[in-house]
Amino acid sequence: MRFRALFNAIFVSLLIVVCLPAHATNLSRSVTAHGLTVHYGIVAVRKAAAPGQIIASNNSATSPDAYRLTVAIFDTKTGRRLSNATVLATVKGPRSQEAQLHANPVTKHLEPTNIGGVVTYGNDFEMRWNGVYHVELLVARSDGAKQVTIPFNYEHRA
Repeated sequence: MRFRALFNAIFVSLLIVVCLPAHATNLSRSVTAHGLTVHYGIVAVRKAAAPGQIIASNNSATSPDAYRLTVAIFDTKTGRRLSNATVLATVKGPRSQEAQLHANPVTKHLEPTNIGGVVTYGNDFEMRWNGVYHVELLVARSDGAKQVTIPFNYEHRA
């Protein structure tokens, strides 16, 4: 009887140890592909600005469905941040609950922002529905390296 309880305790402990790192990886909001590591964040535009501040963007900042996609891109081998790249993002939304149709993909240039010598790229996208959004980044490096496409999925909950 004690042996079975000990065995179960060890099994559960090992299961927890194996599952926790995988869970943490899913929450990191980063993806690595083609020698680049992309860290990304998505936040409601109305929350991205300080009170009274207006964010310049291609979208109306007053839309309750406007969310800002921001990415930081690094060379995986060197760890060096890409500060002079051209980045396009294509965002395809989940199916609407009313029409059962996917939203049309929207492609926008991610504008570089330099704050204190740290460059990120971002723009606003409409995210009306909860669900999985499919994002594809097209990254063209200034050093002449081949353009690469980096896809990732974002689970949106308004």
